[in-house]
Amino acid sequence: MNTSTKNNSLFLKIPVLSAFAAILIAVPLRIFQYLKLIDPSTGFYNEKDFSVIILYAILVIVMILSIVLPYLKHKTIQPVSVEKSSKVFLAVSLLMALGTAIDAVGLITDFVDLISDVPQYIDRKSLTEYISAQGGTLILIQGVFAIISAFYFVISGLSALNEKMKAKFKILALSPVVWCVFRLLLRFKRTIAFINVSDLLLELFAIVFAMVFFLAIAQIRAKIDADSIFWKIFAYGIPTAVLAVVCFLPRFILLITGNSEMINALHPIYASDLTLAIYAGYICISSLKSEPKES
Repeated sequence: MNTSTKNNSLFLKIPVLSAFAAILIAVPLRIFQYLKLIDPSTGFYNEKDFSVIILYAILVIVMILSIVLPYLKHKTIQPVSVEKSSKVFLAVSLLMALGTAIDAVGLITDFVDLISDVPQYIDRKSLTEYISAQGGTLILIQGVFAIISAFYFVISGLSALNEKMKAKFKILALSPVVWCVFRLLLRFKRTIAFINVSDLLLELFAIVFAMVFFLAIAQIRAKIDADSIFWKIFAYGIPTAVLAVVCFLPRFILLITGNSEMINALHPIYASDLTLAIYAGYICISSLKSEPKES
């Protein structure tokens, strides 16, 4: 590893370290907010509190550091491979596939439940309108792309052992992007008030960063201007990991400590949030120490 690469690695460690610090502070803050400030029936803040300002300030700082610092070095950051002969990458990819598969099962179940609740004697046209109005179309499409994404992550992981597989399935790299798009659209179907919104706002940011993170990965896999966009792995991957942890971990802690009643029904624990945090975090951290790809 040459001096330039070492300097870049040290420079990129700053947003990674800030991400760890943010998680250590943000998770306890979120637990406090769930117990004291958030209405479990709506997922909104009941009252103003300084902890809300601190939480958002911490997350904004991480986002700024993660985007600005890699961008300042984007001309000298060389694309690296975290996949080649990596059993850890295979394990992380299979874990991500499991997370999206669990998400898919939940979505298909929700769609079946929606169909079973359709009013009797409704005609075909009204049925279509009813399903669309209830978000059924978005649920179904999201579920389908969650399944396709799970397949992609399996193939992506196996490509660490067989490089030829990666070349054959480049188009599948877009499936997680589409999955995130429909996750986003489904949430915009809900009635919200951004003044007091809590759970939904964090989920929206997590999904947006995940979407552009997966898009950057897809571009790099397809070798579309990979040299100039590799910095986006850090710029979008680090906030994705942090926001996914902040969405998942406080709710999980509430569940295992017997406070599940404080979790809003529209914002449950998503297994894909945990696996997404692990996947994005692994990609970013591994990219710091991996050797440049051979030309």
